[in-house]
Amino acid sequence: MKILGKSELKIYIDSSKRDEKKVSLVKVSDGIENVIDEKIGDIDVVSSIKEILSKNNLDLNDISEFVPNLGPGSFTGLKIGVTVANVFNWLLGRKNINELDIPEYGGEPNISEPKRKEPTIFQ
Repeated sequence: MKILGKSELKIYIDSSKRDEKKVSLVKVSDGIENVIDEKIGDIDVVSSIKEILSKNNLDLNDISEFVPNLGPGSFTGLKIGVTVANVFNWLLGRKNINELDIPEYGGEPNISEPKRKEPTIFQ
């Protein structure tokens, strides 16, 4: 992990909006956060992390923490961001199983019935 003086590098993941995700590389020095690089749009979160790290000559071990937006927001979007952050944090030993993040949806998921009923083998 690259520690620059008293600074550290973090990746922030915001996938709370369905069609606009954001992945940011942030340098934290003395409690002050500065965005070094960022990708915004209808992007693939994991590919964007890989591109940001490559562009800045970093690898996963240089990141002290992956920080997801916990919500509220899109049910699927939050699950994506939190899952990606949890996998990296756990894999790299940044958090143990009891410290992993849980999304805060702000309400029950809005799951609707399928528009048409497909026949099943059990009918």
